[in-house]
Amino acid sequence: MTLEDPVEYPMAMIRQTSVADASKLDFANGVRSMMRQDPDVILVGEIRDADTAEMAFRAAMTGHQVYSTLHTNSAIGVIPRLLDIGILPDIMAGNIIGIVAQRLVRRLCPHCREPYAADTLEMRLIGLSTDRPVQTLYRAVGCDRCDYQGYRGRLAVMELMRLDADIDELIARRATVREIRNAARAKGFRALAEDGMRRVIEGVTSLEEVGRVIDLTERMS
Repeated sequence: MTLEDPVEYPMAMIRQTSVADASKLDFANGVRSMMRQDPDVILVGEIRDADTAEMAFRAAMTGHQVYSTLHTNSAIGVIPRLLDIGILPDIMAGNIIGIVAQRLVRRLCPHCREPYAADTLEMRLIGLSTDRPVQTLYRAVGCDRCDYQGYRGRLAVMELMRLDADIDELIARRATVREIRNAARAKGFRALAEDGMRRVIEGVTSLEEVGRVIDLTERMS
């Protein structure tokens, strides 16, 4: 069962419900109705207000798997966003399993991509020392297989933040975003820019494409 506003992609074997003001069905009322049927998994299209967030966390606290979306700039930005909505830190701690943030970038066409040697600035941007051998990067060219765009298809640049007891403790005592980020990095967390640079090094996308989507200076500082 899903709650969506609106239902964009019909899926087989799934009961999808469109939230509508006319029928006085909002996300919070929809989640309440779902919980009466004791489902194993609840999908909420988006958490946008305190009522919906409260019902989603109430469902999570009673053993349901709840999946939803939330508009923030990063995975760690979910914490202050939920605080701003009105969810208490004690409620968040222990009830969030993980957070995924993503941006889409274009994939280089494998048939026409052109290799080139990275210059000093580019080596620094992708996080490699200039003392190391020069890294081979790729740029878009264009051919008949990609309609002369140089790109074919898309891929996700992602942040995956797993929450454990240590991070839950930081959330419960209202730690700063920097403290939470440092704790997550110590456990292997990789930011959007870092994942994007890995994609560049692998030759899957271009440095220009990642730079267009992510503010490198801000996210790598």
